[in-house]
Amino acid sequence: MAKIGATSAGGVERLTLTDTDKQARDLFVKWLERLDLEVRIDEMGNIFGKRVGKNDALAPVMSGSHIDSQPKGGRFDGILGVMGSLEVLQTIDENNIKTMRPLVIVNWTNEEGSRFAPAMVGSGVWASALERDWVYSRIDRNGYLFVDELERIGYRGSVPARKWPVHAYYEYHIEQGPVLEREGMVVGAPKGIVCLHWYDIYLRGEANQVGPTPMAGRHDALCAAAEMILKVNILPEKTGGDLVATVGEIQNYPNSRNIIPDKIHFTVDIRSWDDRLAQQAWNSLRNSFEEIADRRGCPIRIEETWRVAHSRFDAQLVQRVLDAAQDLGYPALRMVSGAGHDASYMNQVAPTAMIFVPSIGGRSHVEVENTLWTDCEAGANVLLRSILKSAAEA
Repeated sequence: MAKIGATSAGGVERLTLTDTDKQARDLFVKWLERLDLEVRIDEMGNIFGKRVGKNDALAPVMSGSHIDSQPKGGRFDGILGVMGSLEVLQTIDENNIKTMRPLVIVNWTNEEGSRFAPAMVGSGVWASALERDWVYSRIDRNGYLFVDELERIGYRGSVPARKWPVHAYYEYHIEQGPVLEREGMVVGAPKGIVCLHWYDIYLRGEANQVGPTPMAGRHDALCAAAEMILKVNILPEKTGGDLVATVGEIQNYPNSRNIIPDKIHFTVDIRSWDDRLAQQAWNSLRNSFEEIADRRGCPIRIEETWRVAHSRFDAQLVQRVLDAAQDLGYPALRMVSGAGHDASYMNQVAPTAMIFVPSIGGRSHVEVENTLWTDCEAGANVLLRSILKSAAEA
């Protein structure tokens, strides 16, 4: 799988709904068919593979993650949860195990949100948290429409993207942070996921030739943005709470060295376990932005692109993950996920838990992202045991 979209520095680039995403999806479907799973593709491009249970009328146990990646991303983010779930189903099949409940593996569309914002739209629409047509209308930076690209790669299915009863949902993932490695742990069991607030900021300035235009009286949109970005960087310290804030994307127009910038678009990402703290922090930041924009004569437009409240996972399933790790002899840790995952939306539909394994050096969303194969095996073993426990319940 990592050969599809492979980069020269050992990572992958499989942006959602691109040709490389299609190639990876095609391979995934081929593997599902090889296991004689019932394959369904819904109108959001979410791919489901179902293995029948002894009582197929019971709600299934579901597991999976995503195939799409960040630009110049890593080989493990998201795809480990898909491949780990596939390995679990293959192991169950090889050992002729008949589970009471059916099992479902899933690949969610556009988890990353790096090409089409916001993130997690496949699971969001399926969980009835996002409107399908609104997601269909999202446009990437090159002007391509989400629904058109979904059609182009042949993965706009006919099945409605609509939730159904799920008995339990497990998502296996790399940690994407330094905690497990630092603590010498093999498995992490998050109690939940932090809230995520995404904002898009648009500034208008006044373009002019840089040489003849005096510094006094300029309306430089990039300078206004620079001030605002520094405000974002000091926001966590200013609030005094457990919060992170980031500007990850910026577009400067006309982006010429001898023209004063007259248009800027940048993004703000705020995350915290405390939803109220995140909102208070944003309110403070917004006031600062408006003051800077007014002072520099650069009109500002702010869009709230996405907001997801923090998710507290099912205590029984989290404990099941911890028990499985203990039974298998893997040191495990209760923790919190600082990254967003499809499990946030699945948590609104069904009892949900995640399984983390360490990220070497805490690095993720970069080409050097890596995890020991022994840790990948450990996480898959915990996933297998957890799924079998849940699938045996009447």
